[in-house]
Amino acid sequence: MNKAAPRTTFPITFFPDYRSTNPYQTLHYESLTPLFHAEPGTIKDAIAAQSVSSGSAHLFHLHWEHAVFAGTGDPRAVDDFLDDVERFRALGGRVIWTVHNLAPHEETKRRANADLQLGLCKLADIVHLHSLPALAAAKLELPLQSRRVRVIAHPNFEGAYPVYPREIARKELGLPEDGRIVLCPGRIAAYKQPVELVAAFLAHAGANDRLILAGETARGFVFEVPCDARIIHRPGFETPEDVGRLHAAADFIALPYRVSLTSGSAILAATLGRAVLGTDTPGLRDAVGPPKTGHLYPPGALNDAMREALQEPVEIWAERGLAAAAEAGARDRAVIAAGWLDVLTLLARPPFQRTGD
Repeated sequence: MNKAAPRTTFPITFFPDYRSTNPYQTLHYESLTPLFHAEPGTIKDAIAAQSVSSGSAHLFHLHWEHAVFAGTGDPRAVDDFLDDVERFRALGGRVIWTVHNLAPHEETKRRANADLQLGLCKLADIVHLHSLPALAAAKLELPLQSRRVRVIAHPNFEGAYPVYPREIARKELGLPEDGRIVLCPGRIAAYKQPVELVAAFLAHAGANDRLILAGETARGFVFEVPCDARIIHRPGFETPEDVGRLHAAADFIALPYRVSLTSGSAILAATLGRAVLGTDTPGLRDAVGPPKTGHLYPPGALNDAMREALQEPVEIWAERGLAAAAEAGARDRAVIAAGWLDVLTLLARPPFQRTGD
């Protein structure tokens, strides 16, 4: 009997490494094993690996591209990175770029980020977006070549966070049993409009209602928490257990983004059975289906939307949360991984000819 040929494992270098604060990358790359093995690293690490590769292409997967020049004042950082990408590809390496945002949230980084994105549109073998709304928005801003674009959905976060009963979560967090609890998770930054959110909430909240802002304040952003017991600020990164408790305690999740191309927070909310109140942006349009799984309002209408949300019976929001969880179940990681495996295998196995040239 002939022995089966050993399965080849294809290497991926991904950058940046945000696994300590976001389970997205961990869940994504775990779903690709054993055919692909991913390790964090820089483009220079990928060049070194490709230079000793025997035949197959090493893959470099870029996320959140602003990390290329974050923390550096060197104006050459973008050019140097793009030069390295060209060198990597000349050696036989292949590049996947996942577009999480169309622009960095810090205004000072926008010019450098735009230059980097233009270069990546020319050099990336695959440009990945998470949804059709995201693709439609990206096509308005970037010179995408359609044959290189792939739309593969953002998976759910099933199993990444513990699930708690609402009553137990509120008791452990010291929250009122009978109040409306609104959660705004993640980093507090200007694009999330926290000042406007607090003002809208305080204008319509009752004495036992609470707005929880759970996240560190972005560097350079000045945000003063009002002296009002109805506003709770939890600075820093939450543990997975507290993320689970906070979502369980909340009646709904508030995501008042100015911009959003992909919203992991909305998908997390749905995974944990909570509906979303948020701005009508591409990222939320993908994750929220109003009125069944939440409510999306036009830009500038946060105050009215918050008033209506707080006036609705908690049972309505609970029903929306159940519907959101059911729809999040369709974001099955095994199903989504199958699409990724098709794309990555095509890139890694020679001969590969880039489309769109």
